[in-house]
Amino acid sequence: MKQHKKYAVIICKYCKQPKITETKQKTTTCPRCGKTLQLSKISFVYESNNISEAQQIIGQINASKDDQLNEFKTFLKQSR
Repeated sequence: MKQHKKYAVIICKYCKQPKITETKQKTTTCPRCGKTLQLSKISFVYESNNISEAQQIIGQINASKDDQLNEFKTFLKQSR
């Protein structure tokens, strides 16, 4: 039986960059600051078997940082 990948959205504790990673990994590297993050020491913001859902969460996080959350939600509704 094929197991589905499980994805997590995390926030880098050093630079606050959101990132998607597979939950089975022990570590991941932040694409912004290059620090190695131990997943056992980081809270998951979101978990899903669907990478598209995790990508939407990243979009929401980034949009809210830029005060563009309402525009992002409107874009999501229009793209469906």
